[in-house]
Amino acid sequence: MIECVYRNDTDRMVIVKCVGDDRFYREKVVLPTEMFWFEAPEQARLEIWKMSVSGQMLHVRADVSEYAMNQDEAATETVWAC
Repeated sequence: MIECVYRNDTDRMVIVKCVGDDRFYREKVVLPTEMFWFEAPEQARLEIWKMSVSGQMLHVRADVSEYAMNQDEAATETVWAC
């Protein structure tokens, strides 16, 4: 499992879906400017769905590793959170 973070820099709420092996699944509504920290298997895929007038629309599909936090970021965020 790796630690990841997604920040919603849009002006709309999005739905983040993370799908991995062995029935791993995580889904979260992320509001504008909100950050979402999560753990996921290294080979998992991330989908970011934007809300539109007609419903959900796939905006981004990527490897979860693209959202992985490196050790320096993790240490900074931990200190910041205290």
